[in-house]
Amino acid sequence: MDEGKEVLEGFNAGYLIEKHRPELAKQLVSAVDGVDMPFIQGFVEGSKEYSKERNRSKIINKLKETSKEISSSKTLKNKDKGLDIDR
Repeated sequence: MDEGKEVLEGFNAGYLIEKHRPELAKQLVSAVDGVDMPFIQGFVEGSKEYSKERNRSKIINKLKETSKEISSSKTLKNKDKGLDIDR
């Protein structure tokens, strides 16, 4: 198997294990620390990638929640004044 395919297979494995079993992925990544093999390098990068995506998703959801809270708060304040800010 060529090196590119090994990296890709490792990446996909790391990504999926991080998605479904993050604790196992963490253990595996620490167990293979320093191993210089294409599959292992791909595995570590796939695990990191899913972790980044999960964190981005959490941040985006938090920003959406905060935006809704701010919007509803402004609407409530302005309704008391007889204003409708949604126009």
